[in-house]
Amino acid sequence: MKKRISVKKTVLIVSAVLLVAVAIGTTTAFLVDETPPLTNTFQPVSVSCAVQERFDTATNVKQDVAVKNTGDIPAYVRATVVVTWVSLENGSTYGGAPVAGVDYTVVMGQSGWQQGSDGFYYCTAAIAAGGTTPILLTSVTPVEGAAPEGYRLSVQIVASAIQADPAEAVTSAWSGVTVRSDGTITAPQ
Repeated sequence: MKKRISVKKTVLIVSAVLLVAVAIGTTTAFLVDETPPLTNTFQPVSVSCAVQERFDTATNVKQDVAVKNTGDIPAYVRATVVVTWVSLENGSTYGGAPVAGVDYTVVMGQSGWQQGSDGFYYCTAAIAAGGTTPILLTSVTPVEGAAPEGYRLSVQIVASAIQADPAEAVTSAWSGVTVRSDGTITAPQ
């Protein structure tokens, strides 16, 4: 006895076969389709700084100390001042440290810097690429006769810079620094 397949079952089977064929065709087209290669537009940035100063060899006075952003993006800058006695003969460092106000005098810059509890001075504004901070030290002058025999006063400025954007870059790298809503920073207290 022959069984007859109903029209509904035939339509259902044909529909299922077509659906499978369309799904396979679409998947194959998706996998075979090629997109043109993308050009990498990532541009690495440079964050760096350099101390700028004048030194009068006749009077042994360091003057107008500032820090230049030598990188190619805006950056925050901090600096520390290292004052020591250095041997005239071999450049070695004397055991005792010079005392400000006793062995040398310091005239600080007018504004734009804030001293942190960590020994660094922080320039409170981000410095544009190629820009220079306000004056940190107007002058550092040794007191006549204060240096130990065979030594001279050495004043070194050690500066570092960090990208200004995003704000988390500075707050995560420099402990205790906060960035205000106007973009200025406060030193750790």
